[in-house]
Amino acid sequence: MKKSLILSAAVALIMSMSVSAAPFISLSGKVMSDGKPVAGVPVTDGTQIVTTDKSGKYSMQSVDGTKYVYITLPDGYKVPMSGGVPVLYADITPDAKGRFTHDFVLEKSDRDMTKHVLFVQADPQVYFDPNLGEVEKASIEMKNIMADEYPGQDAIGICVGDIVGRFQEGDKYFPWMIKSIAACDFPYFYVCGNHDIEMDVPTNEQARKSFNHYFGPSYYSFNRGKIHYVVLDNVYWMGRYYAGYYTQQQLDWLKQDLALVPEGSTVIVSQHIPCYSRQARRKEWNKESYHKVVSNRQALFDILKPYNAHIMSGHEHYAENYVLGDKLFEHCHAPLSNLFWCTNWAMDGTPGGYYVYEIDGDNLNWYYKVLGRDKDYQFELYPRNRSRQHPEAIVANIWNVDSGWKIEWFEDGKLMGEMTQFTGEDPNLWDDVVANGKNYPFPYMGCDITEHLFYAVPQSETSVITVKATDSNGNVYTSTLDQKEQKTNEK
Repeated sequence: MKKSLILSAAVALIMSMSVSAAPFISLSGKVMSDGKPVAGVPVTDGTQIVTTDKSGKYSMQSVDGTKYVYITLPDGYKVPMSGGVPVLYADITPDAKGRFTHDFVLEKSDRDMTKHVLFVQADPQVYFDPNLGEVEKASIEMKNIMADEYPGQDAIGICVGDIVGRFQEGDKYFPWMIKSIAACDFPYFYVCGNHDIEMDVPTNEQARKSFNHYFGPSYYSFNRGKIHYVVLDNVYWMGRYYAGYYTQQQLDWLKQDLALVPEGSTVIVSQHIPCYSRQARRKEWNKESYHKVVSNRQALFDILKPYNAHIMSGHEHYAENYVLGDKLFEHCHAPLSNLFWCTNWAMDGTPGGYYVYEIDGDNLNWYYKVLGRDKDYQFELYPRNRSRQHPEAIVANIWNVDSGWKIEWFEDGKLMGEMTQFTGEDPNLWDDVVANGKNYPFPYMGCDITEHLFYAVPQSETSVITVKATDSNGNVYTSTLDQKEQKTNEK
């Protein structure tokens, strides 16, 4: 009995020694602007969050191995940039005594950011050098939109992941992508996608070495006007495949982050893998795939309950919107890369492009911008005999539709009612796959079904048809089809 007690005491002593000897890093510094302290700025090591005091100072004890110390950028300051990438962080390099000091220096902006513009692009996913030209073309178009339509306003962009196509070529394409996107001439923030992680590593913790090298932390936050922005990392690498999943550390960090944001505020969360799915909308829960949705999405929903939240995602290479509650909306963004750069449309028939969010205070107004087309081009209208599901009908593919849209049709100027929504293939993409699919760079790519198709059956084969689409923000888009002219062209 005595030996047992002595052994237990020895084990307890060793354990206590190992705990007390656990290495820590002392992090400290200041946040300054124009030589003056900036108080109340959140500073984090990715696990805990502290705020700067009235002298602009912060300090915390962090565990050894922590990679970064970084801030939540306050409203009213320019985004610190380096090499075309926002730099809100510092790499931790402790001294021999386990201390690291870093001062963040911010520059005040002369712009009122209450009104600003957010550009979102999904899955640019470059595989080949020519793809970079299309990315740069989009960036220059965004720059021109700001100059022509929003002069003097502040702008930011977010790429919601899959920056590159093959991670093995990441060291080649990450720098090129940064340069191509930077042509927009305003700050662009980056989300980690499943194509952006290393897949020849055994654990999730090792999978972001290159992404971190180019872009820093994979989850963080910042403020613009009245909007609080959060970027999350929901790609979880399991050694053989990935899943949509939030780690506990990230969820705990997010709770701390949002605890500093007044309830009722508008929060925009950007991530790669969507929370929701078309299967979930149909309540076909067992058909959801673990690598296409976030399996523990309810944890995020619960944290976001006190806020007016918009979730920005990509990954699926189609356009979808999910109204998940009075204060919760998910935008699943169509890809800039279309069908992996094989053709001019994504797998649901959405042409390649990006999204423009006009932000005024807490309010968001948004539209999809097809690359190289006018902003009023919000849907494709097809004549009869183009749809395989409804050959007798005219069909509209309305890419950015959600449950708040109203889709009406007119025949020879007479209102005929609302069009009927259905599920099927987009005619443009279907025809292209049939004609050219065998020559695609990735010949296994094909046409998927989409749920944002609408049809109506005209009373006459020679009438003029107009479709009027009113979005959930009250914007009106129209397209007209002269069936008589169409019939003449067909002959």
